[in-house]
Amino acid sequence: MVIIPVIRKPRESEMSLSTQVKEAVDQAANALRDALAFAARTEHPLTVNTLADLLCRLESIEQVDELMHHFSKKNENTAK
Repeated sequence: MVIIPVIRKPRESEMSLSTQVKEAVDQAANALRDALAFAARTEHPLTVNTLADLLCRLESIEQVDELMHHFSKKNENTAK
């Protein structure tokens, strides 16, 4: 059985992160930085690694959003 992914153009409302989401992600990243700082001193390396991975993923959300925004603008310019 072959599964074909459904690809659709994102709606304008889906194109960028809302202010509320950005603020929540920033707060979560700050909390994870604090947890990582404490965990680095006393916790098992697997815990430290997991916290660092979560922090990395959270911080990449805004970068991916900016990249998607850049490509959507480029596609709009070429479509005109």
